Amino acid sequence: MNPALHAHPERSAQRRTVGAHGEALAAAYLAEHGYEILDRNWRCRLGELDLVVETGRTLVAVEVKTRRGTGYGTPLSAVTPQKAARLRLLVGEWLGAHRDGGGLSDRFEAIRIDAIGILLSAGSVPRIDHLRGIV
Repeated sequence: MNPALHAHPERSAQRRTVGAHGEALAAAYLAEHGYEILDRNWRCRLGELDLVVETGRTLVAVEVKTRRGTGYGTPLSAVTPQKAARLRLLVGEWLGAHRDGGGLSDRFEAIRIDAIGILLSAGSVPRIDHLRGIV
């Protein structure tokens, strides 16, 4: 039984709100550090990429995990090897969907997958941890 399918609707809405807030914080953090945001919440048949960004000539898919505490582990502990493998597939799908007659493949010299963990604590500045090249 998948607990997410039986979650309380208000709790699911809170989770989505926390997640959206974390993704906005991550996008702002990346922009402040010179990354160009190319896509947000891109979906295909295989799943979703939270953020697709560019830095220099590197395409970076960014998985964002946000939590309000560490009772269930740190935000980055939710990025499992299975999730990382799915992200690799999703990056390939994103590239395939954004081919424009060859320009895109020439544009990037490298592809990387990063993870950003955001810990929200009442009354304090959100903690942002950025792991580069998780796979």
